Amino acid sequence: MREQILELLRTDPEFREEVRRLILTEDLLALPSKVDQLVEAVRELAAVQRQQAEQIRALAEAQRRTEERVQALAEAQRKTEESLDELRNQVSVLVIAQQRMEEALQWLINWQRGEMGRREGERYEREVIRRAPVIFKGGYGGSPEEPSVQRQLTALLSREQMDRLFNDKEEDPFLADLIWWKDERVAVVEISLQVDGYDVVRARRRAETLREAGVEAFAMVIGREWANPDAYDAALHHKVDWLVGAEMSDGFKKFRET
Repeated sequence: MREQILELLRTDPEFREEVRRLILTEDLLALPSKVDQLVEAVRELAAVQRQQAEQIRALAEAQRRTEERVQALAEAQRKTEESLDELRNQVSVLVIAQQRMEEALQWLINWQRGEMGRREGERYEREVIRRAPVIFKGGYGGSPEEPSVQRQLTALLSREQMDRLFNDKEEDPFLADLIWWKDERVAVVEISLQVDGYDVVRARRRAETLREAGVEAFAMVIGREWANPDAYDAALHHKVDWLVGAEMSDGFKKFRET
């Protein structure tokens, strides 16, 4: 009997299947199928994990490239800021250089104007001195630079006055622009294109020096115009005669006519 059963198990598939169903439970019978499903699931999970790993590697590479680009941008920004700082420094240097150039140019313009004014004033002074015989209707004299005028002034002034004038240029008639004699009278003249209060005061003080020496001296100013109304008022106040433009004071007229 035992041998018959074994033979049927070896030779009869239907019998063998029937015995298996009788011996094994449904769960055990379904186990191979479940194992196959589990293997397939594990295989699919492994594939998903590989895909995720590839995605992670791709993300990491993208992150690395992004960091490299950010670092490159930061370096470029740093270089740009350095270039801007250098450019700002250069602009500052240029601005300072331009300011200095403008200051130098303004100084040169002012100097040129002053030099032109000085030369024009010197030309005007020389012209007045050359025309003095006409301006005063006769007489003689000239600039204190001329030896003859210096000799006459030296003869008029005492040693004490000479000592005092050594330290006082404002009262020194040797520094007047023009000394002009008519008989015993002497005109002490300051000449300027624009007559200002300083010209008036100098003429008065230098004439007073000669009056102290016993000379009949007259303070006078000659110019093309008054520098300002105060200069005219100063001439009246200090009793300084004038020839300014085409107008002359009564004292100037009287000096010419006598």
